[in-house]
Amino acid sequence: MIPSGQRKQSPGNFNGKASVVTAEIHHCSFLQDELGYSSFLTRKGAIHPVNINNTNDDILNDGCSAARSNANANNRDCNANANIDISNHEDMSQFLLVLYWNQPVSTHFNSNEMNKRSIYNLQWLKDWAYDVPSLQSSRLKREVSVEHSFIHKYKRAIEEKDQFDIHRRATHKGLASVDYDDVVNQLSQDGLLVFLDALFLDGAAIVKNSPLIDNESNPDNIVSTIGKAIGGSLSHGSLYGDTFHVKSTTDAINVAYTSQELCPHQDLAYYESKPGFQLLHCASMPSNIIGGESILIDCMAAAHKFRQLAPELFATLTKFPATFVKDREGARMTFSRPHILLQPDYCSGGEHDVLDGEIVGVHWAPPFEGPLRIHPDYVEAYYRAYAAFELMLDDAKCPLACSQATGIDSSLATKLSDFGRDSTWQYLLNPGEIIVFNNTRMLHGRRKFEVPKCVKTEATMTERHLIGAYTNIDDTLNHYRVVLNEMDLHRHIPNVGNGSQSVLAP
Repeated sequence: MIPSGQRKQSPGNFNGKASVVTAEIHHCSFLQDELGYSSFLTRKGAIHPVNINNTNDDILNDGCSAARSNANANNRDCNANANIDISNHEDMSQFLLVLYWNQPVSTHFNSNEMNKRSIYNLQWLKDWAYDVPSLQSSRLKREVSVEHSFIHKYKRAIEEKDQFDIHRRATHKGLASVDYDDVVNQLSQDGLLVFLDALFLDGAAIVKNSPLIDNESNPDNIVSTIGKAIGGSLSHGSLYGDTFHVKSTTDAINVAYTSQELCPHQDLAYYESKPGFQLLHCASMPSNIIGGESILIDCMAAAHKFRQLAPELFATLTKFPATFVKDREGARMTFSRPHILLQPDYCSGGEHDVLDGEIVGVHWAPPFEGPLRIHPDYVEAYYRAYAAFELMLDDAKCPLACSQATGIDSSLATKLSDFGRDSTWQYLLNPGEIIVFNNTRMLHGRRKFEVPKCVKTEATMTERHLIGAYTNIDDTLNHYRVVLNEMDLHRHIPNVGNGSQSVLAP
């Protein structure tokens, strides 16, 4: 591996015949004192191993031999350096495991003795361990469940009388908030960290005290500035522009641009890669508005609970692809995939049950679903499972009507509906507030609204007006990880919902 982290060889270079002769534990100073390497000490080995094979080309290994070394080392008598005791060290980033092999581990190397030595950072090995307990522990930390929901965290804080958590969540019904200047001008590094923590650990956050649009020559700059602060750039602008305005119009091209109810959904589900984060800046809100509250629900936490309550119905939504469509003048897009995406669970080895797989994505957008294209034998089962899951995601649905229409047991329908009611966040945004949420994890929607106009006042002349933008999930996640690294902090980041495990070690 070279300093940028790129690999200089592939797993195919390793011959699989090398065995460990001895193993030693050294302090990181070993790199400088014996090998003359110092530039890699700052990396701490928290992401990449430091495996040095002294050839003329100075190969820094990328971890290709880590799996082989683990397997072979288990079959050898390997003695750690007796002069170093690491038993009381939680952070082992300052210690190295030095392995001496009976032959070069790679076909790329010649047989000189220096090529029979590999060096790994112990903290790196600990972070990337793949023994069964480590794999299971990692999954529990990253797979989104009810315990990861910000509503559940808020309720738990109240139960446990955690005054700090209650204080930072109480103003916005469980969502953490941060001041606009703390994000844009980075007046407080802690403020920026609170914001990014909330976005990735909770799935959403509120930015408060943004400038009033009356004082801005270009109101779109407010939301775009926040978007660029967390993601580097805005994304997904081909259909609606880099920024877009959500308000009721007479010639609406989208149900969002009306005053009607907007059921919980993800935006742009017909893209192969949906927007990662959505930002909605409340530019104005009538003081006498009736309805119009924004709603959020954690669909990945809901899917996790759905598997517990109704495993057979859950299984159906992992198998059959839905069709997501955008078909209007200037837009003809479609994408097909199941509503719930699993990654197989190989934690226990041997045979595995597909339905025990880790939930890494949920795809849900009822307003933008096209014709179902599956065998007729499966259609009834699909719609039954769909209706059941929708009870958890949309608290406006009636469990009795669902039970009567689909044959779902009424007690189950009630449990599913209760989850949806208890897990839905509802809040009327105030001018100057910006709600930012993970579009791949959180469903968002809006209550139906009206603005009485019986008397002409300044309030009735104001409209419900939100200004929106998107950022890419990868760029935003990268920024968060870079901030954590710069602050020398570790987080167990839950799966973000983009179809991948959150596999990067803390």
